[in-house]
Amino acid sequence: MNSIRGILIDISGTIIIGSKACEGAVVGLKKLRDAGIPFRFCTNTTSESRSTILSKLINSGFDVYRNEIITSLSACRNLIISRNLRPLLLLEEDALEDFQGIPVEEPKDAVVIGLSPSNLRYDMLNKAFRILIDNPNAPLIALHKSKYFAEPDGLSLGPGPFVSALEYACDGVKATVIGKPERTFFESALKDMGLLEKANHVIMIGDDIAQDLGGGAKELGLIRYLVKTGKYRSGDEARDPTINGVFDNFGKFVDFILDKIKK
Repeated sequence: MNSIRGILIDISGTIIIGSKACEGAVVGLKKLRDAGIPFRFCTNTTSESRSTILSKLINSGFDVYRNEIITSLSACRNLIISRNLRPLLLLEEDALEDFQGIPVEEPKDAVVIGLSPSNLRYDMLNKAFRILIDNPNAPLIALHKSKYFAEPDGLSLGPGPFVSALEYACDGVKATVIGKPERTFFESALKDMGLLEKANHVIMIGDDIAQDLGGGAKELGLIRYLVKTGKYRSGDEARDPTINGVFDNFGKFVDFILDKIKK
């Protein structure tokens, strides 16, 4: 355990739910920083810009810096620019801040879909459908395909079911997924920390056994821990017996890691 080089931390459901910090999370993060352990926040949150996520974390008591937050929004922006696309962005107004400078008037050759309660309605989904069905080469870009996420009053639908609906309606269309659990997303976080070649010495901690700890996290050989907060459901750990452990909350995870390092 003393060979740990860094930690990747999920945000929603792991250290914060809504605008309230999870039990032990603020103190736990401070302990990590004081111990000099590098970390990055890896989030699929797509309804808010990176600036808003940063402000929410700071207002909830966390000591966080902008460059420590890695989102699927920034990865999506880079893809759109590289392919010179004019997309329909099914995103909340706040998230559009991360797409400033991207031409979106009269979208014609791509659909981007994230968590957007104000846009995931019939007329907008039908607009997306028509772009995809009329242009076989237009990509459907999903910021992630989470089935659900945790809110203060319970679980809510994620964008995954809406992405699947468009795939179903547009025969032959397969979404390009940007965020977790895609391997490329985890690789971008590891590169940012200079630890891509040392992935087996990096921990991923999250509340979603599939999105946070499956896919790329597993393929890259990350050390994977689950917390029983957020979207965790009883028995989730049984779905993947190869994960390295389960903790009641982020604070207890940090105490465990620091104790092991001292030994």
